[in-house]
Amino acid sequence: MLTRNEMTELKTVVRRAMEEQMEMYSEVWLTGDELVNTFGTFTKSWLKRYGHALPRKQPRVTDENGEMHESSWLYPRNKIQRMFASGEIEQLRCRTVVG
Repeated sequence: MLTRNEMTELKTVVRRAMEEQMEMYSEVWLTGDELVNTFGTFTKSWLKRYGHALPRKQPRVTDENGEMHESSWLYPRNKIQRMFASGEIEQLRCRTVVG
């Protein structure tokens, strides 16, 4: 029989493993437009001004001439959903001021 503390620890480990699985292996990457459509709280203007405060990636490739080409920003849906669930979304901080 597990003690209450052991049960709490086990739940924590299982939850973290599930989050890792969702974010690493089942992540869905959304464009800005898809993010706005998926999460009604974000607008295009909000993303333009504060999108840098969310987790995101921008695929880049260097071509055969050494020129770099960038795609649009992509946002991880599952990670952002977890941020809403945990309340982390309420603690976003701007890294830069965008005019």
